[in-house]
Amino acid sequence: MINWLFSKTPLVFLVQGFWRDEAFSYFLAKKNVADIFILSAKDFTPPFYHIILHYWINFFGGAEIPIRILSLIFYWAIVYLTTHFLTDIFKMSLKKALFYTFLLAINPLLIYYAFEGRMYTMFAFFAALSFYSWYQKRPYLYLFSSIFGLYTHYFMIFVLAAQYFLSKSKLQLITVITFIPWIIFTLLGRGLSLDPFWIKSFNINSIINFIGSIYTGYERDFKFYNNGIFFLAISLWFLIGYGYLKIKNKEKNIKIFKFLFVWSVIIPLVILLISFLKPIFLPRYLIFSTVGLVLLLIFIIEKLPLFFKVMIIFLLVYFTYNYNLLQIKHRTKNSFRKSISEIKYLMTPGDKLYVTSELDFFTAQYYLDEKRVFIWNKTYKEIPQYVGKALIPKNKVATRLPFYPNKAFILDPWGGFTVMALY
Repeated sequence: MINWLFSKTPLVFLVQGFWRDEAFSYFLAKKNVADIFILSAKDFTPPFYHIILHYWINFFGGAEIPIRILSLIFYWAIVYLTTHFLTDIFKMSLKKALFYTFLLAINPLLIYYAFEGRMYTMFAFFAALSFYSWYQKRPYLYLFSSIFGLYTHYFMIFVLAAQYFLSKSKLQLITVITFIPWIIFTLLGRGLSLDPFWIKSFNINSIINFIGSIYTGYERDFKFYNNGIFFLAISLWFLIGYGYLKIKNKEKNIKIFKFLFVWSVIIPLVILLISFLKPIFLPRYLIFSTVGLVLLLIFIIEKLPLFFKVMIIFLLVYFTYNYNLLQIKHRTKNSFRKSISEIKYLMTPGDKLYVTSELDFFTAQYYLDEKRVFIWNKTYKEIPQYVGKALIPKNKVATRLPFYPNKAFILDPWGGFTVMALY
């Protein structure tokens, strides 16, 4: 039973090995708070998540499961917040709200990042809380959530822009003003250089498919759902369009629909259009829109006749369940735990581990030892900024092998390794 839970359910994401970004988060969070600010300014993410993770690690330790549980807490916070959307804004009974909340709780994108030691679930919570407090006209809660959201992920600026589009308010201005010191600090740390990024350019099919990516977290490199994403996207577009026609003449309903539509569709669409010039569209960066999209679907479903309501809920649950099964099977992270454990057993005190890809540097450090891991056969200039270069010292680049009896264990990106030395 235990083996099934941790191999055939989403709990597999809790116990699998770290990948590069999670290992990077660990090493950045280990720094003192002042260094976290300085190094974050040189990287691509504001500092708030890593500051929270810093104190979390100090209290609970730096193993994979405790670090991921921090994200899991924010996942459940999103689920809890959803019940307030449904009862306070949609005016549902608590019993009905709890039933519909299940649709959000099983969402593939939210489930996947609930078990990842990164800032995405925290960001989704603050963004959703910002939308909730904005709609409910709760200014102090709005400022709290919006400011923390900005200091968690830069895409929070799109949330503020959308809210300003819906209803201009000085609260958005106050929030942006509080972020200006960080922008200045970042410019001093990194300058105005536009470093190359790894996200691929988009084609015209993305205009249709992006709604499916927002719901599932599907990325174009995934091979396990290439044939289904178009069908899903068309189905969601049809449901949203039908929902609009159903309620367009009802003033109160259209207000909520517009609010949710901007949150879940317009923001990702704007980012997608920007991505034709500078690719920045990535589902995990838009995880906050996933919350809005599920709420939009719930809002529409509730307005349907009983037969169609039951049918749509059944199909949505059936599809989501099957996608989650595919995700469990195909999206497990490439772990170096086993390979590095074997290397560690074979190593003598003077030996070193060289990684052939800079993408594996932090993961190797996490499972071995910071002092014994190097990047092999690269110049420091060749290492791109987006791999966490802010945490890679120049002396961590190795261009020659050690002399025997000291050895270099050279690790390839697939977990294989060779042992080499100079004689």
